[in-house]
Amino acid sequence: MTQSKKKYLSLEDLREEYGFNPNTIKRERYEQKAVTEKRLKPEDVRNASGFGYTTEAYQMYGKLMYKREDVENFINAHKLPSPQEALGYDS
Repeated sequence: MTQSKKKYLSLEDLREEYGFNPNTIKRERYEQKAVTEKRLKPEDVRNASGFGYTTEAYQMYGKLMYKREDVENFINAHKLPSPQEALGYDS
């Protein structure tokens, strides 16, 4: 099975394929848990719309795994149009 066909991606796969920083994802997950347990105020969260804070992770084989579909949906939802598209120019 090639890497581009994997359905579930580890933190290392996310770093290699999409450039996501695993440490940032871990911090966002920690902040999410701290808010849930009332140890941190929601307004003190660094990035409440970050990948680790908003995307569901799955524990598999002792690792955090993310569905490729969820990753691509997150990326598409946060994509900005190119300057040409934003200004309405056709190429």
